[in-house]
Amino acid sequence: MEIANAKVDLRGVVPGTPGWEAARAVVTASMVAHGFVIVAHGDALGPDLQHAVFGRAMPELFALPPETKQRAAPDDAGVLTTGYVGHVHGMAWESLRVEDPTDAAGFRRVADLLWPEGNAEFCETMVSFAKTVLKLQETVEVLTLEGLGVRAESVRAHLGTLGYGVRLAHYGAPLNTETCVSLPAHCDNSMDTAVVQHVVEGLEVHLGDGRWVAVPPEPGTFAIVAGDLLRVASNGRVPACLHRVRTPSRRERFTAQFTRGQKVGVEVRVLDDLVDEEHPLVFNPLRHEEYSKWVYSEEGRKCEDPLKAYCGVGKGDGVAAA
Repeated sequence: MEIANAKVDLRGVVPGTPGWEAARAVVTASMVAHGFVIVAHGDALGPDLQHAVFGRAMPELFALPPETKQRAAPDDAGVLTTGYVGHVHGMAWESLRVEDPTDAAGFRRVADLLWPEGNAEFCETMVSFAKTVLKLQETVEVLTLEGLGVRAESVRAHLGTLGYGVRLAHYGAPLNTETCVSLPAHCDNSMDTAVVQHVVEGLEVHLGDGRWVAVPPEPGTFAIVAGDLLRVASNGRVPACLHRVRTPSRRERFTAQFTRGQKVGVEVRVLDDLVDEEHPLVFNPLRHEEYSKWVYSEEGRKCEDPLKAYCGVGKGDGVAAA
């Protein structure tokens, strides 16, 4: 696969136009084949916004003293929690997760913890950035589901069940100087994630033929990677994207990762339009919060295909041999 074939420019793309149809074809083909697509929109993600986020806001955040950042740490600190997570054992990585990032209240709560008098500029920058990325991310999901044959009313209903958050991440130089891997291979247990890189390489995606392909950190672009929940919703038509972080240049890097997943208490179900004689039901319903806990449990870690083992129709085939 050539990266160029997995890239779509969404400038000027609106429903009902030839540009929409062309974008839908590219997005659907890439998502079905690989579970990811690269989005370009140089107008929405222009240099001023990129500099405000990656040149000022995020360096300012992560340059705070460790004891200051710990003020925003959750009580049950862990990799998947909301709030600040410090350096994890074996990883040169720290992050801050904020729920509902288009609502300024979320960032204000964080800013009030980290800066004595708040930080209005940080909040305004991050909310503007979140609104821009999440709008484009939703467009990609609409294009994907439409391309699979889901009706417009079903797409709208599906989108209404989703919540979202952003994880701002700082990676130091890779601790493993041989592999240069900072984050090992994994699939996200979300609907999808928009990964916005800046200047320094890192994101790599795994293809079905066994190759790892680097996604370049080009200005005005970001990558959408499908997670387990989209695999369920699409009845297995969209695979969860296996990806990792590898930085051969061994430089520090900043990224923003916007995740979308089912709201707490709402079941993830296969969309009815994607079940027929040719495509029988593959997955039973699940709850995101329950699956997220199980997949990192001792039982879940033993599975070659955790999602299939957890909720697959005829589940059990995904469990690795003891």
